[in-house]
Amino acid sequence: MTRTTRRGHRRSGSLRDMDPDVRVRSISDRTGLEALTALFMRVWRAGQPQVPLPVLRALSHTGGMVLGAYAAGQLVGGAVGLCGADPARRGLHSHIVAVDSAARRTGVGTAIKLAQRDWCLTRGITTMTWTFDPLIRRNATFNIARLQAVGVAYHPDFYGPMDDGYNAGVPTDRVLVRWDLTAGSTPAGGAPRAFAAGPDRTAERMPHERLHVLDIGEDGRPRRLAPLPHPPAAAPPRGPAPSTETEVRLRVPGTLHRDRELLGVWRPALRDAMSPLLDAGYRWTGVTRDGWYVLNPCAATPHKEYA
Repeated sequence: MTRTTRRGHRRSGSLRDMDPDVRVRSISDRTGLEALTALFMRVWRAGQPQVPLPVLRALSHTGGMVLGAYAAGQLVGGAVGLCGADPARRGLHSHIVAVDSAARRTGVGTAIKLAQRDWCLTRGITTMTWTFDPLIRRNATFNIARLQAVGVAYHPDFYGPMDDGYNAGVPTDRVLVRWDLTAGSTPAGGAPRAFAAGPDRTAERMPHERLHVLDIGEDGRPRRLAPLPHPPAAAPPRGPAPSTETEVRLRVPGTLHRDRELLGVWRPALRDAMSPLLDAGYRWTGVTRDGWYVLNPCAATPHKEYA
């Protein structure tokens, strides 16, 4: 679960282009944990803590990931992560990340992700996962295009009903992303790669077997452009990669959470398009400058440049 403010990172330059005064450290004292709990509730506009204080206390006491980001001595962001017990899936799951609105355009979100990466690598952990709402396009751009994490699974209504200011009244669909912390291209590697912009509309396959499936209609509602390359009924759950090399693109509006009625229409539309693809072995590997989500068969190279 990820939530950053609209200006949680800079829009240009290196991913290390951030306020040098931002410091991220582990939190273990009760006062700091209470402040972190309050920050999570404030950012998410929640009536109940997303992670109760006793749970934060237990996590920090047992060496778990409980991080706070500080600027000018003030807590402006934080993160909580959980380590799995399966030796075959050695990794950390980042459960929640938040950046206070007072820290906009200071690079706090990026600083937290880099600190999470360092925390993991210091402990021999080479993979990090987290979930985010695929209908929040700015978060998709940050996670997929900038950090170069890969979307691997779609989970309908993952958390069930929630009553915070962002999730109340809508299904909590989430995409699970996996971030290889040892990959050659890391957040420290410079400016994010970007995919070439896609056309505004098309119902036919483009060169290099590119298929545009879902777009934004003139009324702002979903407009289906083409059927999926694999019928949902024929998609094997979490099965092998499809034999086709078709690249699939989907596009959603950039400010959906400002219109709850429209959000309710887009939720099932994106679910119906994206979930079968990820189930069939596609991976979400890019976001174009004009908002197209790029999905490729699992065998394709993640974050490859496309014309």
